[in-house]
Amino acid sequence: MTSGKKSSGAEIEKVIRHIQSLIASGRLIPGDRLPAERKLSSEVGVSRAQVRSALERLEFYGVIKTFPQSGSILAEHSPSVMINQISNMLEVESFDFYSLVTVRILLETEAIRLCALNRTEEDMSALNDALADFEAHVDTDLRDEKDLAFHIAIAKASHNPVIASLLLVITPQVLEYYRRLKACTVTGEQVTIEHRAMLECIVKKESDKAQECIKEHFLAISEFAGKHSGSIPRTRL
Repeated sequence: MTSGKKSSGAEIEKVIRHIQSLIASGRLIPGDRLPAERKLSSEVGVSRAQVRSALERLEFYGVIKTFPQSGSILAEHSPSVMINQISNMLEVESFDFYSLVTVRILLETEAIRLCALNRTEEDMSALNDALADFEAHVDTDLRDEKDLAFHIAIAKASHNPVIASLLLVITPQVLEYYRRLKACTVTGEQVTIEHRAMLECIVKKESDKAQECIKEHFLAISEFAGKHSGSIPRTRL
C-alpha cells in the first residue's frame, strides 16, 4: 500500500465522519440536502474528488441518495440508524482481504444453491443480462465490477434478501482490494467459461452441482487471499 493511497483513504474517511457528525449534531436531518461538494471540501480540508468518493460510498450503503439535478439527499432513516450505518460501514472497510473473501465464499455458496432452487424466469433474464454485460467488458477496466455484478445477480435470485444484502455490504471493499492487489489472476476466458457453467446449473436447477461449480470458481481467489493475508495491513483504504 502506498502512502498516497493511505492518505486518500484517510481523507475520504474524514469526509464520512464529518457527515456523521453533522447528523449526530442535528445539523442534518432525514431528507436534508447535503452541503455542496465545494463546501464539504472546504470544511474538511480535502479535495473535491475525495468528497465525491466519500459520497459514492455513502450512497452505496444507503445513507444518501444522489440525484443529477438536486445533489445528495440524506435518506429517510432515523438519525441513530444512519449514525450506526456509517459506523458499521467504516468497520467493514477495515476488514482484511482474507476474511472478506472467506465470508464472500460462504455467502455465495449458499446463494447459488438457493438460486438454482428458487430462480424464476424473470431472474433468469436478469442473470443472462448480467453475464452478457460481464462478457462485453471482460477485457476492460470494468471486468471486476461486472464480475461482481453477475455474482450479486445470483444472490438476488436466491430470494434470500439477507444474503443479498450482506454481499452488497462487503462488495465495495472486496472490489477495492481486487483492484489494488490485482487479485484476478484467472484469464477472462476462463472466468467466462466458469460463469457459463454456473448459469447452466441454475438453468437446470442442479443445486448441488451449482455449489461445486462456484467452489471451483473461487479456488484461485481463495489461494491468492491466503497468500496475501499476512502481508496486507488491516488499515482502511
